[in-house]
Formats: sequence, structure tokens, C-alpha cells
Amino acid sequence: MNDDTEVLPRTPTEAEHEDLNSAIAHAAPKRWWNHTTLVLAGVVLLVAGFAGGAQVQKHWGSSSSAPASAPVGAGMPSGMGEFGQNRQPIPGSATAGTISRVDGNIVYVTTAAGETVTVRASETTTVSRSTAATMADLTAGLTITVQGVADSEGVVTATAITAG
Repeated sequence: MNDDTEVLPRTPTEAEHEDLNSAIAHAAPKRWWNHTTLVLAGVVLLVAGFAGGAQVQKHWGSSSSAPASAPVGAGMPSGMGEFGQNRQPIPGSATAGTISRVDGNIVYVTTAAGETVTVRASETTTVSRSTAATMADLTAGLTITVQGVADSEGVVTATAITAG
């Protein structure tokens, strides 16, 4: 035999060519995403955003349907209401709630948050209903709004009490 013979590469047949393309395509890395995956990821992001927004609104937000007679400070961060961080009424603020008890010139008001605020009225405190009223007209169960300043003990000295 003659060792000087050169072997030339042969041209693959059409069937072998398709098998080679198929093998290369099969070995190529697969795409991990498709149209459905992108849509599902978008839905997950929307749901997470909505749920997160609801939690933020629940914790720090205020209702857009708050009544016009909502107490000053309504909608403040959780636990504040008409009170400051130290749970004392904010000076000069209004307090709204239901009278739980009247003792002379002292009125105990239960707020919507369930807290009791002690209100001290003086002879210069204006008490009114749709018509003028006095401290004697105030009874337990009556809804009132109190304006005044709190002292260091949290007792509000009323400048005005509006009933009804």
C-alpha cells in the first residue's frame, strides 16, 4: 500500500447535515423564559405591589372616607390619633368622642380609639348644641367635640365643647 495517499474530507449528505444541525440545536442552552413566564412574572409583581400598598395603607394611611367630624390628628401613624407619641393630647387640638361620664365640670370622653380623655370645663368654656347649652345639658352617651389645651397630666382644659 501507498502511505502517500491523502484522505480528503468528504461532504456530508443532506441527511447527515440535518442530523448535525439537530445535534447542535439540541446541545445549545435553552432559554429559561418565554411569553407565559414573562406574563406570570408581571402578574406576580402587580399582586405583590397591590398587597404591599394595602399593608402600607392599613398601617400608616388614612381613610379617604373619614367623616368631616374626624378628630384632629386622625390618619396619623398608628397609635397617634389626637394624641402625640407620649399618649398625651396635642396642645390646642380637638378631641371628639362620646361622653362616658359627667362629674360636675369634669367630662370623661371616650374616643373612637376607645381611650378616655378627661376634660375640665371652666366658667368661660362655651358649651353649645344646635342652641346654646350648659354643662348641665351634657349627659353620658352624648357625642361631643372638645377644643382645648392639655396639661402635663393629659387633662384637657376646654375652651369650647360642642355637643351633637
